[in-house]
Amino acid sequence: MSLQETISQVREFLLAPRSARLALLAGAGLYEAGETELAVAVWTLGDDGNGRVRRVKDNLSAPAEGRQRSRLADATLCGFLTRLHQVAVDEFEAQSGAAVERVRMGIWPLTHDTKEKFRAPMQRPLIFYMPDLPAAEVEPNSAFPWVDSLEAASGAIRDEYESSMGVGADVRPYVPEDTNAPSWEQLRGSLDWSAIHLYQDAKATPMLERFPQTSEALRAVDLARIDGVPMEVFFSRLKAGAHIPPHNGLTNTRVTVHLPLIVPGDCEIRVGTHLHQWQQDKIFAFDDSFEHEAWNRSDADRVVLIFEAYHPDLSLLEREAIEHAFTVRQRWLDSRTQLIKDWLARK
Repeated sequence: MSLQETISQVREFLLAPRSARLALLAGAGLYEAGETELAVAVWTLGDDGNGRVRRVKDNLSAPAEGRQRSRLADATLCGFLTRLHQVAVDEFEAQSGAAVERVRMGIWPLTHDTKEKFRAPMQRPLIFYMPDLPAAEVEPNSAFPWVDSLEAASGAIRDEYESSMGVGADVRPYVPEDTNAPSWEQLRGSLDWSAIHLYQDAKATPMLERFPQTSEALRAVDLARIDGVPMEVFFSRLKAGAHIPPHNGLTNTRVTVHLPLIVPGDCEIRVGTHLHQWQQDKIFAFDDSFEHEAWNRSDADRVVLIFEAYHPDLSLLEREAIEHAFTVRQRWLDSRTQLIKDWLARK
């Protein structure tokens, strides 16, 4: 493939970044031209759209050339992103002057160049896994020094939620309409499980300024962050009769914390083998990398404030190293389209 053909294919891909065919073609051309990072940028952007870039290799009815390109894409991007994690840890250790071996041994299951067998039954984090971190479905509240102060603020937090609902809060389905996974079919685009996000994907939302007392109460919490910004904080509303199907969370380095604000009756969550009935104003902290599901069997809405805190077994240094690793990865992911455009501008 000539360089001009590759340039043309890359330009075409930018116009249709959800196309697996264009991603495989353009990425292969960039790889042949020695532009490995750009090839990975194209392949991962294409795979973000529909997940097919890496799956073509397993489709026996697909053309042999397409399957070969898919195998190349899968192996190359896994190798690149695995090295990116090691680079991030190297940077952190050089800056801090201390070793963080447990973080170095962490894997990113979807993109790691080796596969790790998860050590605990029903635990399968989707994004990041630290094998040497103790695994427990539920963490005791005594592990978190901020529990009492947050529970004491639950009345003020509930008042802010109800006030915001009365003046048109930005309530959205927790499961977006374009979610592809079959397990989410019943909740896809549905307000049966809805959310008011204060932070989402490590970005503050316009709703944040409506919740000053909630924000103040959360200052004491060691919230999981990316680039200094809390990963996720939201009010979760589960309507009467609704069921959240079994699923696994992103990483075992965090615990998901629930502060139940409105619990009308029979409302239950299962984490692994542990069953728990929410109690109003009482914190429940669990490792959502274990399979979990939830029910509202009452006749009214259940409302819980949800956020992510770091696993209590992590040292402060390890928490900082994990945040750095996530930040390095996210900054690279955010830079992909601009990297491609800058390359095209030089041609």
